[in-house]
Amino acid sequence: MRILITGGTGFIGQAWQKKCREKGYEVVVLSRHGGDFQWNPAKGEIDSRALEGVDAIVHLAGAGIAEKRWTKARKEELIQSRVQSSALLFKTLKEHPNQVQTLISASGIGYYGADTGEQICEENSEPGHDFISQCTQAWEGSLSGIESLGIRLVKFRIGLVMGNGGGILPVLQKPIQWFVGANLGNGRQWQSWIHLDDLLAMFDWALHQKSMHGVYNAVAPEPLRQADLNQQLAKAMHRPLFLPPVPAWVLKLILGEMAVLVTGGNLVSSSRIQKEAGFSFRFVRFSEALADLIS
Repeated sequence: MRILITGGTGFIGQAWQKKCREKGYEVVVLSRHGGDFQWNPAKGEIDSRALEGVDAIVHLAGAGIAEKRWTKARKEELIQSRVQSSALLFKTLKEHPNQVQTLISASGIGYYGADTGEQICEENSEPGHDFISQCTQAWEGSLSGIESLGIRLVKFRIGLVMGNGGGILPVLQKPIQWFVGANLGNGRQWQSWIHLDDLLAMFDWALHQKSMHGVYNAVAPEPLRQADLNQQLAKAMHRPLFLPPVPAWVLKLILGEMAVLVTGGNLVSSSRIQKEAGFSFRFVRFSEALADLIS
């Protein structure tokens, strides 16, 4: 199987490349810098040879949501980096002969909104109205024409990815490591997470399960509240957690509008990927993920 990866140089993309090679798949990386083939979605430029012999595309491209403060310009970049790359993929697939059968795209649980309280979010739940939801809706919408080309489309709304060397885990570990860990906001916000290995296994599962199509939540079956997450993480790291919570207003002062990423939360269901797609998780509980990731 020959797989084209966009966003292959990011944390998830690099891990997915490694997983593919371990499985014996042939990997082709489409990137703005480096990679096997180059593209520039902002300019509508792509080397269409990247599609030659490709059976499936795993589309992970997009600027990092939490990398920079959300200025007006940054918000536009976050949306356009996703919409333009997806639109260029669609245009290229439509205009150039290819044998692509499946396109798997990353999305995010931010689709439901940054803070959905106690609401259980399922794939058919209403989207939110804040920026993170608008960004994710635009991302998903930009791929809506793919199926008209006869290509099976699977979109994963990904939760907090737990893995070593990137993602959210090192960010959470750092203050605890230096004895300054604390809950962010009231600590009661739900954290819907997934172990990196389960996410990669989910991508692979979707490649082979031809009945899979549409949207799936990529989260572990047992979310937990932020206070519980911090306590378990501190325990695994053999560190105390004794400082008072950081008030939401302080976080907003430091992070601006982006503070909703840490003061908000989502209680997201994994039911569809398990019951309809038959996927089995290796890491169901957060404690199991920590036991694997922290030695």
